[in-house]
Amino acid sequence: MPTGSFIEMFLTTFGWYLYDIVWDVISSTGLAYLPIIAVIIDNVVKPMESQESKSAAAVSLRRLEIDVLRIIAMMVIAVTPYMTLTFASTTYTNYSDSCDVSTKKTAGSSGTTYDDVFSPLLLDGKATKVPVWFYLVMTVSGGVNDAVISSLPCDNLNVREVQSEINSAQIEDPMLRREVQRFVTECYQPARSEFFNDQTKLPSEYPNDDIAWIGSTYFLKQFYPQICARAPVPNFPLDRTRACDKQYLMEDGSQVALADGYPDCSLRWVSPDNGIRARLLKEIDPGKFTWLKSIGSGQTRDDYAIRRLMMNEADNVMSGLELSANTKQWGSASDTASLLPTDSSIMAKADAIVGVAATAVGWIGGVAVDLLIQPVLEMTIKMAPYIQATMLMSIYFLLPWILLVGNYEWGTIKTATVTIFAIKFWTSIWAVISLLDNKLLAALSSNRGGVNGWTDFINAQMGFTRIIIDLIILSLYIGLPMFFLTMLGWGGEKGASAANQQTQNQGGGAKQAGDAGVSVGKKAVG
Repeated sequence: MPTGSFIEMFLTTFGWYLYDIVWDVISSTGLAYLPIIAVIIDNVVKPMESQESKSAAAVSLRRLEIDVLRIIAMMVIAVTPYMTLTFASTTYTNYSDSCDVSTKKTAGSSGTTYDDVFSPLLLDGKATKVPVWFYLVMTVSGGVNDAVISSLPCDNLNVREVQSEINSAQIEDPMLRREVQRFVTECYQPARSEFFNDQTKLPSEYPNDDIAWIGSTYFLKQFYPQICARAPVPNFPLDRTRACDKQYLMEDGSQVALADGYPDCSLRWVSPDNGIRARLLKEIDPGKFTWLKSIGSGQTRDDYAIRRLMMNEADNVMSGLELSANTKQWGSASDTASLLPTDSSIMAKADAIVGVAATAVGWIGGVAVDLLIQPVLEMTIKMAPYIQATMLMSIYFLLPWILLVGNYEWGTIKTATVTIFAIKFWTSIWAVISLLDNKLLAALSSNRGGVNGWTDFINAQMGFTRIIIDLIILSLYIGLPMFFLTMLGWGGEKGASAANQQTQNQGGGAKQAGDAGVSVGKKAVG
């Protein structure tokens, strides 16, 4: 039986398990037969009140035959649990992870922590049963969702997920972080200082922001080869033929056997085995940046990934590192490093302000507003499947009472059927919204499919268009499912209105969580 999320896959079985418990109570106490008694009374009393005794008896008998047979048929088809439902019979296909429809997960072997919590032991080892009619409703609804979602254009690149993964990536190896700090102090800051002190003009073949990060291509060619390490660098053995090592041996005067050498900054960065660039790539490839494999190619893509990682680590590495007193100070560009501020936060903020002002001063406020919108949108997207699953579970749990009070009428069963189908169809609605969101954000790229355009997107340099898209997607995630229920209400389904109100109440939780994040963000800005 197809479901729309991991949580729904487990709560479906649990909800019908609760249905079985309630129905057992109703049937064992005799309450299940109250509708039959009510039908008998109504079909005897009402004809007697309006007709002669002889005619009333014939009418009552005819009505009793019809109504009792109807109730029995509804009880057998849509009320009494009959079809066995197990954890293993519920499936979930995560289309956002892969366009391959064969990647189905089943409850109990989904690979998530839900397998341990929602296990058959939760049901006391009992088999869960579902009325035949509602088993077919859930199966058809899940099949409709799978058919709709699998027919949507396949897009392996989830742009919003790319942004979230990249923004949360960090250097896990503390020794690598320390070496990056050293590189900032010994290489990047001296090169940057010399560049500005000499009033050097960046050649036109380099991007305007090329020198804004430690892996600058211009610095690698013009400055880094002439700047030597100030202290021995691990994983770079002393090489007496290397210029920086020979310079150290000349100044030291003694032939001390050292394990580590003094490589120049270019070698420290580009060395394929022990270079900082290669080690950073090993740090990020297996984890957060997997989506970047589909953006651009080769060195350009890898440099962008490293650059974004450095932005996340700015507070940790861009301030550099205080070196010991035993470091060597040669007459290189490092001597001019103290002429400019070396506080990374000041330099980073200055770069950001200059870059944004060059594009549009108004974008500063736009980006700030967008950052405040993000918590609300993020919480809404994450909570949506949970709201759907818990609402369905609640319907399954309370459905016996609804059917009992409705005297097992077809109208009541129809309303429950439409409501279950409508709520399960939210999965398709959210899939369409996600596709729309992805395409709208991808359209903002100035270089579609290229790294430069994606860099602009992920760095939130799209101005107010991005804010509009975020607001539209937020309103669609909350509003479109409720609007769908409202439209069903136009068709006369009274149950849709109640489900709509419940959706608004539960959806408010996501908004409150997001608003809390907004409040924190406002205080931080203040």
